[in-house]
Amino acid sequence: MTENPDRADTVQTPPAPAAPDSMLSAVAVLDSLIRAGMRHVVVSPGSRSAPLAYAVAAAEEAGALVAHVRVDERVAAFTALGIAKASRLPVGLVCTSGTALGEYLPAVMEAYHAGVPLAIMSADRPVRLRGTGANQTTVQTDFFSPFVRASADLTSYPEHNPGQQTADFMACLAALTGSDAQDWSRASDKPVGPAHINVCFDTPLTPSARTAEILPTWAASLAEHIAPGAASYPAELEPAQLSPVEKFWLIQHEQAVQSSPLKPEGAPDCPKTVVIAGDGAEPFAAKFARALNLPLLAEPSSQARHGATSIPQYTTVLGEHAASELGQSIERTILCGHPTLSRAISALLARTDVQHAYYAPRRASWYEPGNRAIREIDSPAELEAFALMGSGVRADNAWLDAWVAAGRRAQEASLTLIEAYRCAESETVQPQASIPSEECHQDGAYTSQPARIPAQALALQTWNTCAQQRRTLVVGSSSIVRDLDIIAPALGADAPARVLANRGLSGIDGLIATAVGVSLAGYYPTGNARTAVDASAHVAGAPIPVTLICGDLTFQYDISALNLPMTELLPDLDVVVYDDAGGGIFTALEHGALAQNPQFTRAVERFFTVQAAPNTDLERMAAGFGEESGIRVRIHRPNDIFDTQA
Repeated sequence: MTENPDRADTVQTPPAPAAPDSMLSAVAVLDSLIRAGMRHVVVSPGSRSAPLAYAVAAAEEAGALVAHVRVDERVAAFTALGIAKASRLPVGLVCTSGTALGEYLPAVMEAYHAGVPLAIMSADRPVRLRGTGANQTTVQTDFFSPFVRASADLTSYPEHNPGQQTADFMACLAALTGSDAQDWSRASDKPVGPAHINVCFDTPLTPSARTAEILPTWAASLAEHIAPGAASYPAELEPAQLSPVEKFWLIQHEQAVQSSPLKPEGAPDCPKTVVIAGDGAEPFAAKFARALNLPLLAEPSSQARHGATSIPQYTTVLGEHAASELGQSIERTILCGHPTLSRAISALLARTDVQHAYYAPRRASWYEPGNRAIREIDSPAELEAFALMGSGVRADNAWLDAWVAAGRRAQEASLTLIEAYRCAESETVQPQASIPSEECHQDGAYTSQPARIPAQALALQTWNTCAQQRRTLVVGSSSIVRDLDIIAPALGADAPARVLANRGLSGIDGLIATAVGVSLAGYYPTGNARTAVDASAHVAGAPIPVTLICGDLTFQYDISALNLPMTELLPDLDVVVYDDAGGGIFTALEHGALAQNPQFTRAVERFFTVQAAPNTDLERMAAGFGEESGIRVRIHRPNDIFDTQA
C-alpha cells in the first residue's frame, strides 16, 4: 500500500477538454471487463484508485464479481496470477498511482511469458498534472512495455466518439480473452496475456449522489449477464479439455488402429520419435503419445505426467547432453508446452541431426516463430504424419519398451536409495556433502547427488499425498521442482488433480501468493445480490485444496503472503517447505564444482548458496501468522524421515 492522499490537484494549468466523471470511467472499464469474462479482481487500497474500488464493491454486492484485498501490491499481483492460472479467465488488479504499479512488475512478467490473462487497472492523475511534480505522479503510460500484450492510456474514457482510446481498450480486451479485436466472434491467432489499462481520474474520487443511485442498477445488470454461466464456472478449474479437433482426431485414430493395427506392407520403418511435454502442455500430449505408442518425456507441471507412456527418470535415461544410447537413437521430437527444467531436453532440442516439431494449435506466449529450428504444426493429423512418416498408425512396441525398461530401472534405483535413507539410523541420515558429479554438473540431474535424496523423498511424499487426496499441487522453482521431476511417478500412475508452477520465468518470488490465488479460484460469483438474511449470497463455491512445495528461500521471499486481511475469503492451502539452509540448486550447477576450489569457495557460499543465519527460525516465522487464515505451514529438514507412501 503506497497511497498518501494529497491536495495537489489545485495546480494551475491551461484548461483541458472536460473529462468524463471519474466514477463513470471506472464503471465503463469494469463493465466491459466483467462482460468479457472477468470474475475475480484483487484490489490494493489507495485513494486515487477509489473510483475503481467503489465500482468493484458495487459489482461484488450484486453478485457479479468476487473481490479480494491485499495491502502489498506484489502479493496482490501474484494472488491474481494464481487465480487466473487456475481459472483460465481474466483476473483484475487494481492499484493507485506511483510506486504501487511497480510492485506488479514481477507477476506481470511471469504472466506475459506464461500466457496468463491479468487485467492491470492502474489509477493515474489527470493529464493536467503530468510533468508538474504533483505528489505520487510518475510516467505510467506504457509502463509495462514490453511485458503486456496490449495497453491503453484512458485519459478521457468513455469517449463521446470512439477513437484511439477506445481502440486501445478493445485491444486490451482481445489480449485478455483471446478474441479478435476486429471480429469478436473469431479467435485471435495471437497469444493470450496481460493487458495494462491506465485510467486517469480527476477529483472528486468518490461517488456523487447521482452516481450512488446508478451504481446498484448497473451492477444488477451485470449480475443478470453472468448468472446463466455461474453454475458452470467450477468446470473451468479442471485440467484443460481436448479441443473438438483433437477429440475428432482421437476417434478417427482409434478406428484406424482397430481396422488396421499392423504396419502396411512396404511401408517405411517408423522413425524413433519421442514426445516432450513441457510446462502447460495439457493432457493432449499424453493422449497423443499413447495413441501412437511413443515415449513421453513429461515435466511435472505439463499436466501429462500421468500418461500411460510417460517415462519416469527420463533425464537419467537421456543421459548427459542427451548422449545415452537411447538419447542418441532419437530421430524426431514433438514438443508440447514450454520445456524449462532439464539440460538434457535442451541439448536434445538443440541437435541438428534430429527433426523437431512443435505442436502449436495456438501461438504460445513464450515462443517467437522463427527463433527455433523447429517445424510448427497446428493439426493433430499433421502431427501424426510427422511422427510416423507413413509407417502405419502407431509405432512398434520395441522403441517404447526400451524406454519403459530404462525408466523403470532408474526409478527403482532412486527408490532404493530413498528407502535406504528412510531406514537408516538417525545419526547416518544427515545429508552428505554436496559434491556434484560431472553428470550432475552438466545435466542438472540430481540422482547422483546424495544430498538431494531427502528432498526427493519429501517431493515423492507430497506428490503421492496430493494424488491420493486429489489436491492441486503448486511447485516452487529451483531445486525442488527438479527433485520432483526426477522422482514423480509416471507410466499411468495417479497424479495430483493439477500441477501448476510459475515456469514462465522460473522465479522463486510470489509462490505463496500464487498458491493462495489458485485456491481462491474455487470461489465464483452467483449473480445474486448480498442480502441482510444471507451475507454470502453473492459468492459461491469453496477454496480449491492446494499444496505448495517449495524451498526455504522461496518461503522467506514471499512470507508476507501469509498476511490475509480478516475480511477476506480464505484459501485451503498446505505449504510444505524443504529447509536445507540456503540456495541448494547452485551446488548442482557449475558453481558447486567451482566451490571445491579454495579460491572461489567463499564467493559461492556468499553470492550463490546464501546460507541462512543460525537464528533463522522458519517455524516461529510461520507461527506468527497462525492458521486461522486457512494456510498451514510445515517445515521439513534433510534429517527428517518421510513416508513416501503417505
